[in-house]
Amino acid sequence: MKRGVLAGIAVLLGALALPVLGRVQGEEGGGAWGRQEQGMGPRLLAMLENDRVRTELGITDQQADRLRQIVVDTEKFSVKTRAEIVVRSMELRELLRADKPEREAVMKKVQEISDLRGQIMKQRVDSLLATKAVLTPEQQKKVRALLEHRDAPRAGRERFRPQPPGAPAGPPEPPAPPPVEPPVK
Repeated sequence: MKRGVLAGIAVLLGALALPVLGRVQGEEGGGAWGRQEQGMGPRLLAMLENDRVRTELGITDQQADRLRQIVVDTEKFSVKTRAEIVVRSMELRELLRADKPEREAVMKKVQEISDLRGQIMKQRVDSLLATKAVLTPEQQKKVRALLEHRDAPRAGRERFRPQPPGAPAGPPEPPAPPPVEPPVK
């Protein structure tokens, strides 16, 4: 299997499955998870245009159109809801700035934020289920097999690590063995 096909399939499923496990952070614009997620929708849409991925999985034009619509709908919902979380988080911050914050108002705002986060999670699970409904059981098996193959350890391959300018290319040389002293008689 080509590395690009595997990466494409991972993006295809990861865009809808992984965010279910993530968390949304309010006023920081999504935190590290939010930044990672922001580019997932466009990448998934690009993968649906990749003929090799579609051929490998046997995705029809109708399936690709439906998957594309699921991604767009999920992305739009997530963007709108994350924006609401940011606004509500700002409101919570302002409530908490008071010398004597009103407990009931603070807890109500916390519940609103929690409800919005729950809505995002439900939407993503619904999107994952809808995606699975679009793919045939055979296509789902292929995806699982490809992902398992992709996650298997790769013998003899080292990850690329950027080297400082002027450093030799390739993995570092192993250290020289210590000198052996001749035996004393």
